[in-house]
Amino acid sequence: MKEASMIQTGQKISARNVQVCYGDSPAIRGVSVDIAPNTVTAFIGPSGCGKSTFLRCLNRMNDTIDICRVSGDIRIDGEDIYDRRVDPVQLRAKVGMVFQKPNPFPKSIFDNVAYGPKIHGLTRSKAELAGVVENALRKAALWDEVKDRLGSAGTALSGGQQQRLCIARAIATSPEVLLMDEPCSALDPIATAQIEELIDDLRQNFCVVIVTHSMQQAARISQKTAFFHLGSLVEYGDTDQIFTAPHDPRTESYITGRIG
Repeated sequence: MKEASMIQTGQKISARNVQVCYGDSPAIRGVSVDIAPNTVTAFIGPSGCGKSTFLRCLNRMNDTIDICRVSGDIRIDGEDIYDRRVDPVQLRAKVGMVFQKPNPFPKSIFDNVAYGPKIHGLTRSKAELAGVVENALRKAALWDEVKDRLGSAGTALSGGQQQRLCIARAIATSPEVLLMDEPCSALDPIATAQIEELIDDLRQNFCVVIVTHSMQQAARISQKTAFFHLGSLVEYGDTDQIFTAPHDPRTESYITGRIG
């Protein structure tokens, strides 16, 4: 990746002219954006507009797709995350990810959360590991519900609990950035409300970036919103401004339901 220019200081994530192609087909076209620490940033836009593809660039998940090519410049705390010296596995410990459908491992609740700290060698004793697991479950607002059955299967939890378990698993490695790809789309309204409340709490400790198909959700939980359309970043700004006084007519058309 080329050297970045015009990177703003004080930003957690800075992306410049990011382009993504699957084979010969462009999926992202020249996206540049700065994402601040301790904020929730929402990516919105029609299905297939590139928001999830761009999200996956931020922890190099697209590396796992053979035909995918990423160009441009993406930095976290000023470090080029596509530098050859950067280990993608270590990067993903720093940039956690929660997916659309809850995907707990076929392991106990405890082992689901302990998995990351174990493979990254982050704890030196069983007691220290137990403390990390408890802390992650507390941050995910799940500890009080599962503390007496940590040996039970994670897959036996309800859908909302499973998603909070996946959030606990993602934050157990003490990441600095938490990516969420439509984390509530498979959940009922009550579980969705719990996850939204949790996301608002998590931004005190993490930079949270969320892809959502729900404009109402973006309006409720984010401080910044980015509108994607046809692989391009059309507009990015304060959430209130995007939803009440968008600068681009395409943003207004999407928000009012004329496109999408």
